[in-house]
Amino acid sequence: MTAEIKAALAHLRQAESDGVVTIDATGPASRKAVRVRETGLEPHFGTVTWSAPPSYRAFLAVHNGLTCTRTVDGVDHEFAVLDEDELVELNADLVHLPEDVSRGDDRHLSTNHLVGFAGAGYEAVWCFDVTQPDADGEYPVYYHHQDDDEGRTRFADSGEWEFPESATPDYPSFAAWFTAMARAFSAAEPPEWFTELGAPGPLITRE
Repeated sequence: MTAEIKAALAHLRQAESDGVVTIDATGPASRKAVRVRETGLEPHFGTVTWSAPPSYRAFLAVHNGLTCTRTVDGVDHEFAVLDEDELVELNADLVHLPEDVSRGDDRHLSTNHLVGFAGAGYEAVWCFDVTQPDADGEYPVYYHHQDDDEGRTRFADSGEWEFPESATPDYPSFAAWFTAMARAFSAAEPPEWFTELGAPGPLITRE
């Protein structure tokens, strides 16, 4: 387990002990569970090829799935790192667009560059962009909602971003994302964006 993942998990466990959050987690992911994540995606057209990045694998070595919930002013907020079956279903339902979707200009759109790995509640998804690995094999992380006016779509014919301003990721890696979630959910006062989890984006989490 990487130091970042270990520290973030310890942070969440302390928050759970303090009564700040509730955590529901499974044991380690099996090799089969990791393989299903990597090979089980069936987009509505084309293919998605990816490998679980190192920091995500480090997390999966501890938990195949984890849900963290915090109640603020009577409202539950959560993030959920999905197990393999949930991941496959979520991508089919909320991430990958059907074929031949356009905005009426005959330029078809695609979200096949995204792999959703965690839910943020209310149909919001945290996704890897699996077309942008860094030198260590880590993928950037994006907040995605199917009802975004300007989402994380690319043009199917060229791979260009439909909205160039959407190309900036929220986090550079799974480890950075997980660390940010652990801090936000355990903070004495959650950050401003916390209550917007689950709403259509953009969700501005960068400081």
